[in-house]
Amino acid sequence: MTKLKTVAITCMAVSGLAGWALAQDNTTSAFPTPSSSSSSSSAVAAPRTGLYTSVTQSNAAADNTVDDFSRRPTLIGDKQYFAGFGGGDMQSAAYSFRLGSLNWFGAVTAGGAAAGGATAPATLRIGAGSGTSWGGGLLLAVNRVSAKSAAGENTTYFDPSGIGAFGDFNLGSSDVYGSVSFNTGLPIVPGLENTVVSKPTGVSEFTVSNHTLSVMGGWKKDATTEGTHAFNVEASYQMEMSTDETPPAPDVKATTSVITVMPAWGYILKAKSDYAVFLGANSTEQYAAFEQGSAYSVALTPNIAFQKQLGKGFEGFTGFSVTGSYAATSDTPVDGDESSNLLTGGSDVTVGLRWVKENLAFEGFLKESVLSNGPYLIGGNAGQGLFLNIGLALGI
Repeated sequence: MTKLKTVAITCMAVSGLAGWALAQDNTTSAFPTPSSSSSSSSAVAAPRTGLYTSVTQSNAAADNTVDDFSRRPTLIGDKQYFAGFGGGDMQSAAYSFRLGSLNWFGAVTAGGAAAGGATAPATLRIGAGSGTSWGGGLLLAVNRVSAKSAAGENTTYFDPSGIGAFGDFNLGSSDVYGSVSFNTGLPIVPGLENTVVSKPTGVSEFTVSNHTLSVMGGWKKDATTEGTHAFNVEASYQMEMSTDETPPAPDVKATTSVITVMPAWGYILKAKSDYAVFLGANSTEQYAAFEQGSAYSVALTPNIAFQKQLGKGFEGFTGFSVTGSYAATSDTPVDGDESSNLLTGGSDVTVGLRWVKENLAFEGFLKESVLSNGPYLIGGNAGQGLFLNIGLALGI
């Protein structure tokens, strides 16, 4: 009989398409446009969830969300909140509360499908901070499965199992943040996600090991009022290490180095009491050096986003983007001696809706898959839905 032993970290999951948030916030109003901050100690607000970032195309000038608070905890200040969000199974969440003189905060980011039909673990971010001065904590993801039978023992660490640390420090009008982690898995090399330790009966132990050491640093200056700019630069280095000690073949070792730089710019074009408009551009430059060959890619994504109060606690928000990219490889065994790809005009439009009642907010958004696949209320099924298309427009 095979004995299975599973150690996993799991967190809150809520069913539904929309995200929801509950908060006590001393610094922002119930409709937190960049120009609508309030110093009233009685003001309460619900923070924006990660859905907002998806809809606004990660525009650097748009409002910060609980994802930003978890990565840059100096943004939290005195905010206290709980938020749950995600897709149909809503597997992401974030929280912050004050205890003593510190903020205690955290987040869980949903996992996903891993190699061999397994489920990758959710990643936990747990930390503490002092107001807007500093914040930091630990990163943790665990999914270890062990099996023991007459044939021997086998243990698999599923991607992205690992541990790390992160921190954020206020510089006055901007902040610097970063993280370091050591994880199972090779993000650049598909099919090498997990680490397996085998102890066959009567045979020496051997390991197929795939690990990544990641170091990331960033700097962000937020836009605050109409006519101001936001600047954000993130840079990361990943060393991906692979070792195959499967007998009787000789050990095989490979190392891949990946450097990624992601500059972003944002600008608040309009910030009125009932609406705001943001311009921006995101870019990604990546270089990877393999044991044999190298790869380079660059992408630029101009975008525009806006949010508009609709009355009765409702707000509409949307984002539009167009992406151009170029990728090239040299002397790699997979792609041949040289290859390149130039893509222009990759576009995306997303529409979101938010409803706020004092300190409670619900958010949801529609993307192409919802519109085309049903339940035929809006588009889909060869245009037999109630509406062929939907949209949201703002005259400025």
